[in-house]
Amino acid sequence: MENVKGQDSAVRFLQNSISTGRIANGYLFTGPDGTGKTSAAKSFIAALMCTAPGRGASGCGNCAVCRRVESMNHPDVTWIVPERLKRTGIEDIRRVKDRLSLKPYESSVNVCVIENAHMMTQEAANALLKVLEEPPGRSLIILISDKKENLLSTVVSRCVEVRFRHLSGKETERILREQPGMDDESAKFLALFSCGSPGRAIDMASRGLLERRKSIALLLRDIVREEDPAFLSWDRDDKAGLLEDMEFLVMFFRDIALRDSAPGAVIDKELDSDGTYGLFEKYTAEDIFNVIERLAGIRRALEGNVNPKLVSPVLPGMLVRG
Repeated sequence: MENVKGQDSAVRFLQNSISTGRIANGYLFTGPDGTGKTSAAKSFIAALMCTAPGRGASGCGNCAVCRRVESMNHPDVTWIVPERLKRTGIEDIRRVKDRLSLKPYESSVNVCVIENAHMMTQEAANALLKVLEEPPGRSLIILISDKKENLLSTVVSRCVEVRFRHLSGKETERILREQPGMDDESAKFLALFSCGSPGRAIDMASRGLLERRKSIALLLRDIVREEDPAFLSWDRDDKAGLLEDMEFLVMFFRDIALRDSAPGAVIDKELDSDGTYGLFEKYTAEDIFNVIERLAGIRRALEGNVNPKLVSPVLPGMLVRG
């Protein structure tokens, strides 16, 4: 568990549970995305199942058991990982119930981990509640969520909550600098942009965010120079991509608002130094507030049922003053 960075309180709680043998049937790992919840779940399960001598309250990390838990390939551990922005349905929970009802293949406990537990359908959540109320055999369920408020209160009440927190910018930056190919400036930008979520920062980097911000900067230059931006269209129309772009755009306009009054708080120093932010210097505080309000509205619509292909044609017009 020493590999779970910056979450000392959560790690101590889980290690104490193992040391005392007081293991609950259900746990809920809550906190911001990318702060180590999944890594902690793997480490906790490995520590419970590891048979290496002298392992203490942590798994050894090297034996076949620990390696299979880490790779999510242990026969006694079921992982429910919904696709991005997809819901977990009742069939998944039925599969969980059936698996937990069986005798473990190798260890003394059957484990199920449900990532993004807040993405369960109402039907699935109610089915899970019944499993938590009457856990079959020696079983353990770990729910992972960064949106606890979207879970049924009855499900939450049946679990022991383990809270994870945002890391500081310095902590996040230090972790990112350990990643292969990560330079200091990129680590600093991602640490701030991810709001102290190393896992999320690493995921964004792997999906090309650092390259994407250059494309967005060029699009914004075209928008501010165009006499009628309504004739322009955003260059991608997938839901996940647009949601990430919304986040970048909010940061962009926040930086513009802060660059004169609090230059030290500017997140993307590269866009400030290359003159991109300067193109928007005529935007007043009210203009920036209005743009951010529009972006928030678009984000809410996208998170609902609005077709993203309807958003990309109107997005450029949302970013202009007035």
